[in-house]
Amino acid sequence: MSASEQDARQAIIDAAKAILEETVQIEKITVRQIAARAGVGVGLINYYFKSKDNLLSIAVGDVMVKTICDFTKTNVYSDLGSVAKLKMLIKELYTLAGSNEKLIRFVLSREILEGNMQTPLSLVPLLKEVYKNQKSDMQLRIIALQILYPIQVTGLNIGAFHMYSGIDLNDIEQRNHFIDLLIDNLIDPI
Repeated sequence: MSASEQDARQAIIDAAKAILEETVQIEKITVRQIAARAGVGVGLINYYFKSKDNLLSIAVGDVMVKTICDFTKTNVYSDLGSVAKLKMLIKELYTLAGSNEKLIRFVLSREILEGNMQTPLSLVPLLKEVYKNQKSDMQLRIIALQILYPIQVTGLNIGAFHMYSGIDLNDIEQRNHFIDLLIDNLIDPI
């Protein structure tokens, strides 16, 4: 892919991210809107991404991975222990995703169905810090999945999870308690 093709592709992704930030109705976003914002033809979106849903998944995935990368690079949480940092990161991701329930359902269902591993992989460096080389890379990857999949599945149907567990994930305190319990149950006492 040439530099100009990469630039056009990135402009499309950036346009999709901007539109996602502006709207609460993901189903009303059109390929024409995205193309107009990016300054490209509709055909280019279909060429690079095959569908609007693929493009939107990539755009949201980029935001999530950027959040994880920014979190791990910042010194704001440097005084916290590594397990506390992990909990904080998951809470931050959930808050980011939870601001638009339709969007999160859309993204989670696509990530789960398509087996997108970008988000779990981005947790591995923080898990390395937690386990201090006591776990292999494969073990860390599995732990990352064990952390994210329950969060993804419960996010797909918050009401059903509330009936099952009594935990209302729309309530910040209850959601944070759920994340703390999840991490504590999965992370070996160190």
